[in-house]
Amino acid sequence: MTPPFASRRHQSGQSLVEFCIVVPAFLFLILVTFQLVLIYRAKSTLDYAAFQAARAGSVNGADHGKMRSALAAGMTPLLATSPDVAGVTRARVKAEAEVRAFADIDVISPTRAAFNEHRERQYDGRYALPNDSLAFRDARIGGSGVNVQDANILKIKVTYQFPLIVPFADRVIAGVSALLTEGESYRPPMMLFEEPVSGHRRLPIESHAVVRMQTPIYDSSRLAR
Repeated sequence: MTPPFASRRHQSGQSLVEFCIVVPAFLFLILVTFQLVLIYRAKSTLDYAAFQAARAGSVNGADHGKMRSALAAGMTPLLATSPDVAGVTRARVKAEAEVRAFADIDVISPTRAAFNEHRERQYDGRYALPNDSLAFRDARIGGSGVNVQDANILKIKVTYQFPLIVPFADRVIAGVSALLTEGESYRPPMMLFEEPVSGHRRLPIESHAVVRMQTPIYDSSRLAR
């Protein structure tokens, strides 16, 4: 029989080994969970901001400047750190800069082909995609693949490069961890953008919004090809 004190001597240090195995994995799960919560929050805010941008486009002839301004207004809560006027003002300024540098708005519908097919001369002599009396217009589908009613549906895609700020979790979520990719040289195409100023890796988040146009579209260059 082995004496009890000898058994305890052989087991000394076992808890330290278990600690070294469990604690890093536990901390990693906490960091990744925190970063995923931030991504979910950003996606929810971006969905609302994209809808605001589409609404602004629907009442301003799909004007990209108006849509970007509305997108920045919708993204302001994501960047606000205090509820007072000064905090909201700082967040709005930061949102304008973020949208300008790290957000893209693409008009998916209507297309330029639909514009060229259904355009009409307006009261001011300019050609535009008409928006009046849609219920009484011809509903036949033309060569562009849509009728004039469907051509008045504005669909946009917003892509925002969201900064990953949680240490180590940003590398794993972006797919550039040395544990997974064997070195810093690996960069997944169209997956990673590294901000040169702060060094934060950025993950593209997309959101779509669909609304019906409330005004004519005069400038076909704003539309999808």
